[in-house]
Amino acid sequence: MQQHYRRLARSAALILAGLLFAGAVHGQLCAEPGRDGSSPVGAVVNTYFTGPDSQVLTAGTRSFTLSRARGASPLMPGDLALLLQVQGATILTHNDARYGRLQSHQLHAEWVRIEQLEGSTLRVRGGGAGGGLLHSYVNQPASKQQGRFRWQLIRVPQYDTLALTQDLNALPWDGYTGGVLALDVRRKLSLNGHQLDVSASGLRGAPALSLLGALGSPDDWRYTSPGEADRKVAYGHHASKGEGIAGTPVLLLPSEQGYPSGDMARGAPATAGGGGNALDLSHRALASGGGGGNGRAGQDGLPESGGGKGGATAPAGLRLGSGGGAAARSKGDGGDGGNGGGLLLVRAAGLLGPGTLSLAGASGTVAGRAGGGGGSGGSLWLDMPAGSLLPVTLDLAGGKGAAGGGAGGAGQRLAAAAQPWPGFAILAVPGAQGGYQCRPAGHWVSGLVFEDNGAGKPSGAFNGKQDDGEQVLPGVPFVLKDSKGLELQAASGKSGGISLRLSEAQSQGQAMTLSAALPEKYLLPRVPDIQGVAGQHQGQKVSWPLTAQPDRHSGPLNLALVTMPLWQAPATQRVAAGGKAVVTFRYHATLSGEVRFISETHGVSGLLMDRACSGNSERWNSGSSPRWTVTAGEQLCVRVPVAVADQPLALAVSAETYPAGAPQGFEVPVLQAITRLTIAR
Repeated sequence: MQQHYRRLARSAALILAGLLFAGAVHGQLCAEPGRDGSSPVGAVVNTYFTGPDSQVLTAGTRSFTLSRARGASPLMPGDLALLLQVQGATILTHNDARYGRLQSHQLHAEWVRIEQLEGSTLRVRGGGAGGGLLHSYVNQPASKQQGRFRWQLIRVPQYDTLALTQDLNALPWDGYTGGVLALDVRRKLSLNGHQLDVSASGLRGAPALSLLGALGSPDDWRYTSPGEADRKVAYGHHASKGEGIAGTPVLLLPSEQGYPSGDMARGAPATAGGGGNALDLSHRALASGGGGGNGRAGQDGLPESGGGKGGATAPAGLRLGSGGGAAARSKGDGGDGGNGGGLLLVRAAGLLGPGTLSLAGASGTVAGRAGGGGGSGGSLWLDMPAGSLLPVTLDLAGGKGAAGGGAGGAGQRLAAAAQPWPGFAILAVPGAQGGYQCRPAGHWVSGLVFEDNGAGKPSGAFNGKQDDGEQVLPGVPFVLKDSKGLELQAASGKSGGISLRLSEAQSQGQAMTLSAALPEKYLLPRVPDIQGVAGQHQGQKVSWPLTAQPDRHSGPLNLALVTMPLWQAPATQRVAAGGKAVVTFRYHATLSGEVRFISETHGVSGLLMDRACSGNSERWNSGSSPRWTVTAGEQLCVRVPVAVADQPLALAVSAETYPAGAPQGFEVPVLQAITRLTIAR
């Protein structure tokens, strides 16, 4: 009997340890990477949930209620989910040019792990206090003072590997859920020529109404929405605004109120496009709608005197693209605003093309003299190892306006950390980590190689980060090997990224060495650690001792190099015996700081500084040469007068560089340039 209880206790301990390990690998908050295998079921892989219409989730919350669901896969313990506040902005509502200005917002997002679901009650673990939520989330119907607030929870499949055999899509936003395609891939995601497509899946464009006029003014920025009875007799004025982060027009959501003080007229509520105005009381002179905004503002509709205003640039973050405004109408249907693009999130150990990430906004439509504004592009957020390639086509364009309607603004490009991808802003989303970070396949090393010269800004040099203007360095060779013949080689790619990966079978706890051969004419000011592992630097080689372990990532390694200054002597010159020659040397500064020039050649009495290389001397230096201030990118000349006897002469001049802000102990080697002076016979 005692043995039976001991076996039960031991089994319980193992189960508990397994649960703890699933949620906290190396101190991280993780779900269960790879649990969804490698084959998606259908084109829509996410499931969307939200809570009751008046529900507030405060920071620290662990349990809450769900009331709506769309999608095929139910929530289960161990699932990964994204909690996202889609709408929740406050705007000014004055009936003038101030209308729609953003005052505040609560548009937060975070990753959570699902721990329990009983009936409609959900329990999660997040990155906040006590394992709860880090931020607050609000569901709140619109009122006369405030547009609606709405959050949603998205189940994110956790694939081991994923090679697409079809396009993947999102369910379109319906006012409560949708508009998001999110993937977590433990290893690599291969598009195989397919698309991840959330185009036109975001916040909705305004529908056009055929109206005969009311009591509106051509100068209105907001106007009361016609009720159901008024719509039946076409009594009303102007056109509807689109849907955005500050709310939804009542024409798209009849069960709630729309924007405060009405949904019609040219004012743009935050990111949504404004509706076109009717420019007369009879509703015959008509204007077009404005485009939605996101990464960029939407364009205004025409004419300038009454066209809908374009939606504003959205606060940086995980935003669905916003809808365009409708055109004012007097007969028939048409002139609708276009939908915004959706939100696409990819967390993977790498991305393989070809393929397309499609987040474009929809174009406005037209039926008559005025057209709707285009929806804005959506938001793309990528979480991949540092230096990853991006061999795919990106489409985040706003939709076109129709018949004078304003075009939608482009979407946002966001990355979880610094990457060599142009146009991407850094946005860290807190909470549960991506599968590739929690349980990568075997031991792997990633990093980025780049110049750290400051790109002309002394404050940016030597900081170990790739700042604007600092170039990546492709072709730098790396080797990862052990003492028994296992060896992996790779060079940094066009984007400066490096990745070396052992298989799970190769990761047996053995000692390994990672080494890099530094390019000629490059210096390493400071040897970076790899997650606390110190490196060694000797000559043009730098190395780190590592231990190959399964499910372990070493990195990201930021190998920040500086380019040596260029010090050039002129070609051999012929001079007359017994005369004096003036020889010009050139210095190209790659680091800001100071430089000192010295020559100990017999016959040299001093040096002439020609900073502009114009042939005019700035100052005569007799005796010891002073230090001259230089800026990275500057080129200057040193003119050296030398007396020549009757024998050839080797003229040597040294350049000593003293860079500003260099780490302690770092020195630029003294550069010497030599030219020969031969005697003309």
